Amino acid sequence: MNANELILNFVNLFNHPFTAELAANMTALDISLVAQILDKLYSDQTIKLISPEDGIYVRNNRYNPVVGYNKKGDWRFDPVAANALLDLIEQGQYKSVRAIANAVGKSRQWVFVYMEAMASLEMIGLSNGAYTVLSREKIEYIGSTIIPGALGALRPKPSDEVKQNKEAEKEERRLQRIAKIEQAKQEAEEKERITKAWDKYTRSHLSWKMCFHEYLKRQNRK
Repeated sequence: MNANELILNFVNLFNHPFTAELAANMTALDISLVAQILDKLYSDQTIKLISPEDGIYVRNNRYNPVVGYNKKGDWRFDPVAANALLDLIEQGQYKSVRAIANAVGKSRQWVFVYMEAMASLEMIGLSNGAYTVLSREKIEYIGSTIIPGALGALRPKPSDEVKQNKEAEKEERRLQRIAKIEQAKQEAEEKERITKAWDKYTRSHLSWKMCFHEYLKRQNRK
């Protein structure tokens, strides 16, 4: 399989939220290459970005709106773990899934799935951009209902100007990644060219009458 096929296979088989880092680890591919492929899959709507600020994706057809009690596909929810997550949210001003994941010592995927389940039951909300606990009454029913995009819906929709700026930033990051890859390729080619030139230089017995730098200059003129 080539890199594109590996990532597409991963996306089709993985039923949980994922990041570029996770996809890279699971496929043993370079993170910059994975990011480029995910950009393409996002553009053709094979995947969707459910948490832009945390870089979390899911397969576009992954969700079912209602699932069994305390279960979502092969994902089982633990009310005790959910309560501990709510305790953490109450203690700090957390504005992103990433920040909460770092504090609780879990993956962004794990935190996102739990928070989406809690948002679906109106247990958490946003206040001044930070997550807040609204209620614990339905904690025992966590996982009984999952509303796709419930967590993202807590945030106000960005204006067209903000969307355009984000798209421009995304495109700039994409171009920077491409430029880095192209630069690395050019450096590798230049290194190979110089190595071959040095080999040819040493075998030509010209080293006694000219330095390697002069030899390269003459070769470049040809």
